[in-house]
Amino acid sequence: MNILKPFDLVVALKIGLNERALRLAQTGEYDGLPTTNAMSHLAESLGRGKGDVSRSIGRLLGAGLIGERDPSEGDHLAQNRKYYSVQRQGLSDLLLYGVRYVFAPSILGFGRGVATGWNCPLVRAAINPLEIPFVWPAPGGEANGQLLEPLYAGVPAAVARDSDLYSLLSLIEVLRIGKPRELKYAQEMVHEKIMALHR
Repeated sequence: MNILKPFDLVVALKIGLNERALRLAQTGEYDGLPTTNAMSHLAESLGRGKGDVSRSIGRLLGAGLIGERDPSEGDHLAQNRKYYSVQRQGLSDLLLYGVRYVFAPSILGFGRGVATGWNCPLVRAAINPLEIPFVWPAPGGEANGQLLEPLYAGVPAAVARDSDLYSLLSLIEVLRIGKPRELKYAQEMVHEKIMALHR
């Protein structure tokens, strides 16, 4: 039986975001230096070992959330022998309808951390941010609020290096903890962002 772990969702999102950034870089629409989906690059950007990422990719492949192919001639999107692409509809379905139940969040009390959910400064929606925000625990964090357990402990460091990942994971937290009205907005936004990956 193939059992996904919370970290696997972050790996899938990072694979999709990297692929999209690399394609935009080819057309000159991306500012900055995108990274590839080589195992070493994924591990470094997510703050985990290559073994952790490799096992995660195996679970994602088994679940059908990513696909694998060999790079075509002149395809510089992969610097290793294998190339992974997100199965967007499957990932969207899991996030919109399953993440709330499969990876239910834990509230860890109050403290300092990185603002998430509607309080993420990168998320714009017709929803008022909470007066007491949800935050991912992080030493030296800029916000006080309710401490929300992230999908894996390295999320605060990973999102500090990737604003697109930050906004996506913040919206996913709304899917995990939001009220019915909030869910509608978050579902629409997450679906749109997932379907735009690797275009």
